[in-house]
Amino acid sequence: MTRTSVAVGFVLLWSCGFVGAAWGTAAAEPAALLAWRYVITAGLLLAVTPLIRARFGRRDLGRQCVLGLTAHVVFLGGLFAAAASGVDAGTTALVCSAQPLLVAAAGAAFWGDRLTPRQWTGVGLGLGAVAICVGGVSDLGPALALPVISLLGLTCSALLERRWTPRVDVVTALTIQVGVAAIVFVTAALLTSGMTVEPTPRLAASLAWLVIPAGLGGYGAYLLALRHLGATHTSMLLYLTPPVAAIWAWAMLGDRIGAPQLIAMVLGIVAVLLTVSAGRNDHTEPSRPEQSGRNDRSGTDRAASPVSGGEAAVGRRR
Repeated sequence: MTRTSVAVGFVLLWSCGFVGAAWGTAAAEPAALLAWRYVITAGLLLAVTPLIRARFGRRDLGRQCVLGLTAHVVFLGGLFAAAASGVDAGTTALVCSAQPLLVAAAGAAFWGDRLTPRQWTGVGLGLGAVAICVGGVSDLGPALALPVISLLGLTCSALLERRWTPRVDVVTALTIQVGVAAIVFVTAALLTSGMTVEPTPRLAASLAWLVIPAGLGGYGAYLLALRHLGATHTSMLLYLTPPVAAIWAWAMLGDRIGAPQLIAMVLGIVAVLLTVSAGRNDHTEPSRPEQSGRNDRSGTDRAASPVSGGEAAVGRRR
């Protein structure tokens, strides 16, 4: 499998989740949709986890629970709330794509990481893409704070993952995180709109989309990208997810792609090209092509969090 195919697969699968909620919230309340999405995912993972026979201690369990709260509850909770408030998929994807900038800044401040000037230029262009896109959406008001909350949740999970370097295997870690999120989202649904949904074909298709390609598939692609491309390059690929998410939204939802989004797309692509081309010649992060289950404990950059890839799902503007 080539590096290009890994990168393309990650971007496509991660991006496809940004339209999942818009598809499903037309058939169910966001709280109920999230609850059922996590119940189904937890059931699938629990069916597989016993085969691994993983061992972990209380500290590992506690840390994975915290990662589940930040990477799933805060991240996806904010995204689905943004969907319900009418924030379109491209805008939310762009806001969340600022995660590499925040993680890079934190890495420089707390771990002494160094990026080349070209890479910092790419990071800055990516942030500019976010600013341009958000600046082109003036009718949402306070609703724009919701994807920012999601961004902070994703960033916190990245930094905690780097700080802790968990030794729990991937499937077990995801099972714990999803299980915690399922409990929270089911509780939230029961306290608000309830768990009752109408079993329509649209709802079934939406849940299948959120669980398989956008959830489990996107997460698997994310991990594959981490191991073949490295954490920094994988994180920078997040700048490509907004334009691809906008294309998904256009194809599946009929969302309009405006001038700010088009400009942001170009800036995002240039940002990735700058950071990747510069990264070929720097040695701030060694590649780890043979690492299949071990965590890098040498202090190298871990610029993105192992949240379920593509689990982000936001709605179109209403």
